[in-house]
Amino acid sequence: MGTAILIIFLATIPLLGIMYLGYQLLGLPFIPFEFFNWPIRAGVGPWIALVDTLTSAGAAAGGNISQSAPVVQWVLAIGLFLLLALAVGLAFYAFVARRGRIPDLIDGLAIGAIFAAPMIFATLTSSGSTLPAWLQIIWLVALACVWGVVLSYAFGRLFAQDQETVDGVSEGGIGRRQFLLQFGAGAAAITAMSAAGAALAPGNDTAQLQRTLPMISPDFKIAQRELFGSFRRFAIVRGGANSADESNVLALGAEYPDRNYVSIWLGGRSPIVIYENLGTALAAYSTEDQNAGVFWLDS
Repeated sequence: MGTAILIIFLATIPLLGIMYLGYQLLGLPFIPFEFFNWPIRAGVGPWIALVDTLTSAGAAAGGNISQSAPVVQWVLAIGLFLLLALAVGLAFYAFVARRGRIPDLIDGLAIGAIFAAPMIFATLTSSGSTLPAWLQIIWLVALACVWGVVLSYAFGRLFAQDQETVDGVSEGGIGRRQFLLQFGAGAAAITAMSAAGAALAPGNDTAQLQRTLPMISPDFKIAQRELFGSFRRFAIVRGGANSADESNVLALGAEYPDRNYVSIWLGGRSPIVIYENLGTALAAYSTEDQNAGVFWLDS
C-alpha cells in the first residue's frame, strides 16, 4: 500500500505542473483553484470558516493577511487535489489487486475518465476561464487519461514484479527499487520543466491586475452578476472613493451581513479570498503611505 501511495503522488505532481503551465500560458483551468473556490461560491460554512481561521492564524503569527491568504489558498487547493488523486488512485489499486490481473491501457483510460469527472464539474460550475467550455473539457480529459494510463502502467509493473520476483530482482528486468527511482526521476524532470515554463510565462500578474482593473470593465460586471448576486457589493480603492474616475481600483468584493465575512476578487482567474470582516480586508490592501478605502456599488 505504501508503494502504491508513493506512485500515486509521483504521477500526480507532474500533472499539477503541466496543469499550472497551461493555466499560465493559455488561461486553461488550474483545477486546485477551482476545488478551492467551489465550496466558497456554494456557501459551504465549514470550509469558509476553515479558510478564515487559517488565514487569521497566519496573520496572528506575525505575517500579513495579504501574504498569508494566498499561501492558505495554495496549501488547501493543492491538498484537496492530492486527496482526490489519492482516493481515486487507491480505489484503482484495490480494484486491480482484487481482480488479480495486470491493468492494461483500457483500465488506465477508464480510471482517467473517472478522475476527470469531478474536475470537469468544478470547472463548469466555478471556473473563471474565458476559454470555451469544450476546450477546457478536452484539456482536462486528456490530462486525466494520461494520468490514468501512467498509473495503470506503474501498477502493472508492480504486480508483474510481485508475480515474477526472485530474491528481490525481477526475472525479466529491473527490480522494484530501480523502477521506483526511474519513475521518480521522470516525474521530477517533468515537474521541473513545467514549473520553469510556468515561471517564464507572462501569466496574469496580480499586482498588475490590482493597478489596472477598471470598474466599468466587462470582467467587473460579470463578476458582479455571477459571483456576488444580491449581496452588497463594493470595490477596494486607493486615491479617493468619491467616483470611479478618481480611484485606483484594487479589487472587487461582496459583504455578507448574515455570514460575518467578506469575499474579495482580484480579477481575471485569481482565486476568491475570504476575510473575517471589511476592516481586515482594507488593512490587507493598505500601505504605509496610503490607506485603502471602499467604493460601495450597492446602496
